[in-house]
Amino acid sequence: MKTFKRFFTRNYLPRWAILLFDVSIAALSWFTAFVLRLNFNLVAVDQTINPWHLTIVLPLFILCCWKANCYSVILRHTTIKDIKNIIFSVPCTGASLAVISLTIRKIDESSFFNMPLSVIVIFVLLVTTSMVMSRLFAKILYQHWILHKKDSKNVLIFGAGELGQTTLNALTNNNMQIKAIGFIDENVSIQKKFLSGYPIYSIDKAIKHIIPKNNVTEIIFAIEKSELSYLRKRQITDQFLQHHLLVKEVPPLESWINGKLHANEIHTIKIEDLLGRNSIQLDRIKIKNGLKNSVVLVTGAAGSIGSEIVRQLIGFGVRRVILLDKAESDLYNLQQEIIANYPNTNFEVIVGDVTNAIKMRRIFKEYSPTIVFSAAAYKHVPLMEKYPSEAIHINVGGNKLMADLSAEFGVKKFVLISTDKAVNPTNVMGATKRLSEMYIQALAQSAKFKTQFIITRFGNVLGSNGSVVPLFKKQIEKGGPVTITHEKITRYFMTIPEACQLVLEAGFIGKGGEIFVFDMGEPVKIIDLARKMISLSGFVPDEDIMIKTIGLRPGEKLYEELLDEKEEKLDHTYNSKIMIGKDRKHNLASLNKSIIQLLNSIPIISSQQLVDELMRIIPEYVSMNSYYSQQKNTGVFMQFDKLYKERKKSVSNNYLNQNRNGTNGRKSIKHSEKK
Repeated sequence: MKTFKRFFTRNYLPRWAILLFDVSIAALSWFTAFVLRLNFNLVAVDQTINPWHLTIVLPLFILCCWKANCYSVILRHTTIKDIKNIIFSVPCTGASLAVISLTIRKIDESSFFNMPLSVIVIFVLLVTTSMVMSRLFAKILYQHWILHKKDSKNVLIFGAGELGQTTLNALTNNNMQIKAIGFIDENVSIQKKFLSGYPIYSIDKAIKHIIPKNNVTEIIFAIEKSELSYLRKRQITDQFLQHHLLVKEVPPLESWINGKLHANEIHTIKIEDLLGRNSIQLDRIKIKNGLKNSVVLVTGAAGSIGSEIVRQLIGFGVRRVILLDKAESDLYNLQQEIIANYPNTNFEVIVGDVTNAIKMRRIFKEYSPTIVFSAAAYKHVPLMEKYPSEAIHINVGGNKLMADLSAEFGVKKFVLISTDKAVNPTNVMGATKRLSEMYIQALAQSAKFKTQFIITRFGNVLGSNGSVVPLFKKQIEKGGPVTITHEKITRYFMTIPEACQLVLEAGFIGKGGEIFVFDMGEPVKIIDLARKMISLSGFVPDEDIMIKTIGLRPGEKLYEELLDEKEEKLDHTYNSKIMIGKDRKHNLASLNKSIIQLLNSIPIISSQQLVDELMRIIPEYVSMNSYYSQQKNTGVFMQFDKLYKERKKSVSNNYLNQNRNGTNGRKSIKHSEKK
């Protein structure tokens, strides 16, 4: 018996065998049709039937079925389309026989080719029924006997629509140890009914009765995104996770191989799919018009945000995209992706550092960008806390250089990608981002430049480099523990495509000087995120995989803010996801002088003094949970001038020397203002 099962599991019936079987059915049905027509009077049958009839019946039957591809199928995977082919081909055979019989009857009524029409009709019904039933029997036999395994996983499919039916077919047409028990659907009108012979349950009934009774271990979401909001999907998933069920989902249609769903493509639901929100409605016409004939420079183009901005810019058909980053491996990977997926794109890849004034000036001269997206930044809080000089050098110096060059070369729009950590900063990374915001706004408020300076501010992006989600995934794969810094810590989350879409739209809403704050939804407790990710991986939190609290990292906040409620007011835009934060006024000359002094002090003064000076320039910055004193030292630069003069000759790579040919110094701002 096992050998028999193994043979039919691994092998398929050849076409000739199916053809021979169907021809036998047709011959037997022709005889049976006469028997039924003559009320089982075998004497009359013997007098009426003529074996020569089959010389016409069988060739016509084979021809019609062959044309309808009735023999190009695998019986165990019979579909509705295969049944339709049978229902079409056999009546065609009957119609052809009727035409031949009527034609011959007019010529010679005594000819043996004169076949009773009633017999032809009965023949068609018998053959059609026999062929359909034989294929359904083969399918049922395969699924419920040959495929049946005692250790199969029992699953329920969420969604009793067309996608649910497709998922059921994918599950039943494979050799995997998966058995569908039924469907779950929120549509009350179809509950307690059946789909393809499988019952449809409500969520409550499935959880209370069906799942425990049938030992169901998996739920497969097979429902279109447009039919289920992210919030509702999250709520339903939480219910299933509470019962330690593994939750999977069907991938989008565009990712199916050859447009067909295969069971092995059904994957575990991603945390990103639960933390996302309903699709954003963009003003695509406004963005497209704004990007028309534009040369767009993206700094940090190889990063998570920068690379997605590049992809979306390509989708809007800009004239040219300039990709700038110093991470050459990641930049190369992005270059190859664009070549493979967007072959007609006009783009340029440049390996370079945004603090290299000479090279950046050359880029602006050569490519004349009309729009700049500044996404280059150091963003890892603990690392930047340890190395404030690097954070200041890149996050402040790099953004200042790119902004000054944009002003000097008359760039139409400059968009800074900022972070919620810039609001009331408690760490060096957030403080450097805040200082960049202040400088960009000061440029906008001066009203002396043609460039529109715009700031976008949002929280954590899912899947970005350094995000907590990839970290948790790695820890879960290793069997734990999953480490969190504090049980009460919360963060805002947004998907990378969602964030970049809002960046693009904000860039073309803005007229200059605004800080655009994105609606990040509700903050998420990191410990809840950890538990959910463990559950989604099929484990039980604190049993299979432990969660360990390791304490806040240097400079880390318990709660992030998107707006300084004391100093910033919030206005709404036509897009409900984008709001405008009205910031304080800044004196460009004074701020420019402070930043230049700070940048030039990097190789000379200590990390503590650098942080002290950041706190002096940014009143709301208070270093917390860090190596640095919270005392604000306002006398750093009183000692700096003397110290700088003494060491000026020995310092060859400082910002003042660099900016003789660059644009970060006092001369460049004055020059830009005159221009």
